[in-house]
Amino acid sequence: MSKGIFWFPCFMGTEGELIFTEEIEAIIVPCDEDGNSEVSVSFYTCEYNSRNGRSNTHKDSWKAVTAGRKGLRGIPWNYFPRGRVEISHGRAFLYMNPEILNCNNYLERIREKFGIGHLDIRVRIDNSAHYQCTILEDREKKGRASVGQGSYKTKDRKAFGSKRKYK
Repeated sequence: MSKGIFWFPCFMGTEGELIFTEEIEAIIVPCDEDGNSEVSVSFYTCEYNSRNGRSNTHKDSWKAVTAGRKGLRGIPWNYFPRGRVEISHGRAFLYMNPEILNCNNYLERIREKFGIGHLDIRVRIDNSAHYQCTILEDREKKGRASVGQGSYKTKDRKAFGSKRKYK
């Protein structure tokens, strides 16, 4: 079982819809049922970096996620819909951008990635500025320009392979 942060990589479809890849990018922190980390700080691919020192932030962790991923270089940390898994008293709490609800099997994907299938899961949709993603700016530009113009659309597709299934 783990807690941590995640991104749901996607790209804009021809009709301005988000098309999610099969991937979930994540910083995973093994923990017990009360959310206490089970490994030392040196285990992580990036050090603890939030203000309170107890969790990873999306902004500061993105560099570790994209390390060695040529296709993700230049894509900002806040481009894709993202969220966080927290564990407390045997429950998992998911805080996430509402766009993730449009991804097929999003909950099963998160359960598998974080190993939390046996826990009671509470989903908290966060539509605040904290979880907003900049890929949605492409949707707003659709009427003024073609989808993906000035965006990372082509780069996104290449980052996750052209042979992958998209949903």
